[in-house]
Amino acid sequence: MARIRSVKPEFWDSPDTARASLRCRLFYIAMWNWADDWGIGDANAGRLVSFAFPNDDDISAADYPTLRREVSECYGVDFYEVAGRQFYAIPTWETHQRTEKKARRSNPGPEDADTPGNTRESNRPTLSGGLSDTQPRIPARGKGEVGSGKGEVGSKDLSTSGERSPDVLALFAEAWKHWPKQTKEAPALAKFKTAAKSTDATKLAADIARFGDAYEETTIVKWTPSLDVWLNQKRWTEALPVADQQDRKPTRTEQNLDFVAQLAREEEMMQKGIEQ
Repeated sequence: MARIRSVKPEFWDSPDTARASLRCRLFYIAMWNWADDWGIGDANAGRLVSFAFPNDDDISAADYPTLRREVSECYGVDFYEVAGRQFYAIPTWETHQRTEKKARRSNPGPEDADTPGNTRESNRPTLSGGLSDTQPRIPARGKGEVGSGKGEVGSKDLSTSGERSPDVLALFAEAWKHWPKQTKEAPALAKFKTAAKSTDATKLAADIARFGDAYEETTIVKWTPSLDVWLNQKRWTEALPVADQQDRKPTRTEQNLDFVAQLAREEEMMQKGIEQ
């Protein structure tokens, strides 16, 4: 489902846009609308081109290879394949889009790719935070089962390569993305550094991601502890939070029904005003 996205004024006079053709610029903006809340989209040629150019008979799926190559070269978009399906990832997503309430991640990321789709290697940062192959990674959000008791966020464990010590800043940056209450980042980083002196930093980052996903699913944001408090109290040793039925977050269906009911009430009030 397409979504509303923001385009910053700097986009229009950026060097990347200056190198792109008019079709490429429009196609790239459409890709932002087509992508999910994590900057990842279905790269099926027919669906993507028909979404971007619904009223242009002279542009079809046959033009897709050219458009794909150009957005990759001008804007660094990564194309890849997972289980026979094509996807794309916008590497600058987190820099340009602020999504207050992200939907649970459903599309696989570049780290899950069977084979890369790009014809060249991109040196731009990816959605995984630009970590090198020798640095530890936190599994992509949304792949694990919250409250499953398995103690995992995704299908792969965090690990370090060889004797290389983990990059504390990179680990924290990845873990921070999972925390639903995005406040007091600097104090949280300070607490993370302190805790990492006596606790395995890689495991701690995974715990933050695991608990962050659990809070996302079970707890209203205002009742979620800030990460600096959570770290200071060493709450990674506790059980994962469980939703209280009275305070649980409304489901997407419930939110949609409330929205439809509100529209109906407003229409009824307008109709009464016209009759009077």
